[in-house]
Amino acid sequence: MLRSRSWFGGGWGRPKNLHSLEHLKYLYNVLSRNQTVSEHNRGLLVESLRSIAEILIWGDQNDSSVFE
Repeated sequence: MLRSRSWFGGGWGRPKNLHSLEHLKYLYNVLSRNQTVSEHNRGLLVESLRSIAEILIWGDQNDSSVFE
């Protein structure tokens, strides 16, 4: 069975620009769909939160449109 190396799956529906408002919205949807933490989704949720923090820090330093 082939598995993607990305925590977020094969990338379908995911924005290509990792530092964008669209990607932040995508990560919010990932968190919304996984409201209960389990052994199966723990890595996905941790990586989603890490990516959200990265986008917010990058936006603060480089592009304030992330906060608008």
